[in-house]
Amino acid sequence: MNLEAITLRLRPRGAYEAMDLGVRLLQRNAASVYLAWCVVVLPVCLAVTSLATIAPWLPAIVIWWLKPLFDRVVLFVLSRAVFGEQVGLRDLRWRFLLGNGLIWALTLRRFDFARSFNLPVFLLEGLQGKRRRQRITLLQKNTRAQAVLLTTAFIHFEIALWFSLFALIVLMMPHNANIPFRNLFAADDAPLWLNLGATALSVITTSICEPVYVACGFTLYLNRRVELEAWDIEVDLRRNLPAEPEPLPSRVAA
Repeated sequence: MNLEAITLRLRPRGAYEAMDLGVRLLQRNAASVYLAWCVVVLPVCLAVTSLATIAPWLPAIVIWWLKPLFDRVVLFVLSRAVFGEQVGLRDLRWRFLLGNGLIWALTLRRFDFARSFNLPVFLLEGLQGKRRRQRITLLQKNTRAQAVLLTTAFIHFEIALWFSLFALIVLMMPHNANIPFRNLFAADDAPLWLNLGATALSVITTSICEPVYVACGFTLYLNRRVELEAWDIEVDLRRNLPAEPEPLPSRVAA
């Protein structure tokens, strides 16, 4: 890891300031992140919408369940952007994204409320077994509460955004439109187009909130490593040291 190439200003920050840095990091690299998101995530979401013919609520559940997979795309781009690398679609490493504990993330750790904070340990550090558990325990010390609060906040943000967009659509409907919104989640009563519309809202809200959530968890992780490993001091020392040592003055002959 070349710390001298890092584009962030490294210094110990409070947890909430570190999360705010994640928003700034995403803003700076929004084009790369959302391009990868649209190419990888949106086709999966479109394929999942076909499950609405089985049950109207099934596509939204599957999209929610696959968030740990979607998060890896965002983190991969941001982890390279931190070191000044512009990631294109050809640079995505599918084996890297689909491995490194993905099955674990989609099963037992799916309900981990600190998953955005723990994701860099799985994806970037590549530790296994006991060493990974010990690493997560160390990083979460004095930080897990903020990571859990981050997840809880974004759950509420996403729900509020979904209902806000839904309410906006309802308000724009003609007053005499006979649309069975009350039967939205009833497979037998609600029309298919209405169920697909509700799924589309889930895709939109996930696409808006999830990259921000991952970016905040990533910078919270980086801030914790700065605290533990003094990255800021190391970078300052490396940048201030001369490239080559100055030659010692020759001894003057007596």
